[in-house]
Amino acid sequence: MKKDLIAALGRRLRQAGSGATAVDSAAVDSAAVDSAVADQLDDLEMAYAVQGATLDLAVAAGERVIGYKVGLTSGPARDTFGAVEPAAGHLLAGRLLQDGEPLVTAGLFDPKAEVEIAFILSEALPGPQVTAQDVRDATAAVAPAFEIVDSRWRGGARTLPMLVADNTNAARAVLGPPANSPVSADLSKITATLSTGSRTVPGSAAAVMGDPAEAVAWLAGHLLRGGRRLEAGDIVLSGTLCAPTAISVGDHLVADLGELGSITLDVT
Repeated sequence: MKKDLIAALGRRLRQAGSGATAVDSAAVDSAAVDSAVADQLDDLEMAYAVQGATLDLAVAAGERVIGYKVGLTSGPARDTFGAVEPAAGHLLAGRLLQDGEPLVTAGLFDPKAEVEIAFILSEALPGPQVTAQDVRDATAAVAPAFEIVDSRWRGGARTLPMLVADNTNAARAVLGPPANSPVSADLSKITATLSTGSRTVPGSAAAVMGDPAEAVAWLAGHLLRGGRRLEAGDIVLSGTLCAPTAISVGDHLVADLGELGSITLDVT
């Protein structure tokens, strides 16, 4: 039964992420199951299995994994979901926008923008005790980035397993030009400002586990527990500096990350 539920949820979440109807937490297919899916999705092991099922379907359809994202990197975000550690998701090549390419909201449900520092790795990080310094040593460049998050659950994820099963809300991403600052720079001191119209949202890299490199180090350990590892060439979105910000058609987003540079995004 659990295997069937994992496969069914993976299929529905994959379909919803491709523009179909959002998944009702009380139904897998058109008919309601015996109890709410949210109640059956009762642990993180199962949630990551559902996430893996959506990834298998994506790869079978010709998609390619280009890296990962780390979510719940701030204490308040973890508290919201009762999480004791961050959560991870994968990045797909088909969901990465080119710098300057507009974000098309068609097919998204309730998109929000997050301002992130992206790490582009030059070396693999295979060890069981990866440190923030190991991450800095293995990074070719960092860049300002937007992640667009969006829940495929109707009404949004209510529980941590729901969030994880839905690839930690990963929807779209765009990277700006690599920063001129050396990778060895103290990223914890980076501040950010997200502007759109008259709205301004402040942010700080210190909110990302104290240092975004720490988030990447956590991810390396998380992947290793599942028999995977960070590879050379992987892109890692390390966690949001600013509060997730609702966006809508017509918005022009500007994120200024100081010495790391800036990035813009038009929403259509």
